[in-house]
Amino acid sequence: MINPQQQMSFVRIVQTETELTQQLFNLLRQEFELLKSPPSKKLEELLAQKQQQLQQIEQSAIQHNQLLASLGFTPDRKGTEAFIQQSPDNAQLQEQWNKFTSLLEACQKQNEINGGAVQLNQHQVAHALDVLRGFANSDKTYGPGGESRPTSSSKSLGKA
Repeated sequence: MINPQQQMSFVRIVQTETELTQQLFNLLRQEFELLKSPPSKKLEELLAQKQQQLQQIEQSAIQHNQLLASLGFTPDRKGTEAFIQQSPDNAQLQEQWNKFTSLLEACQKQNEINGGAVQLNQHQVAHALDVLRGFANSDKTYGPGGESRPTSSSKSLGKA
């Protein structure tokens, strides 16, 4: 049986994970706003903050998994849910866990949106470079990995 001290330790860990994940979500939202504007030093700084935040979340997840393992639960989602079910007063813990998992899903969704913005920016830059090199869209073929690439004939606008 899980004692109240073990339960409180776990509650604190999940609260920390939730707070860190909320901070990550805020950084991802800021990143998206910066991705909509021209590249800046702020984006580089934000990426460094995001990396640091991910490291903190990883450390908290290690504590989470170690506590689960020390109590005989598997260090995964099923083990966490089993721990919650076996806790004496599991309503607070379940609420905290739900908040945390919702935030994780929101972070994943926002990260996918940010990735789409990055891909769009890359596509626009590649198109602009193709225009400068004199490649038309009809001059492209596809490589073995499915990526588009220009054919060898060029109508370059200029040579250096």
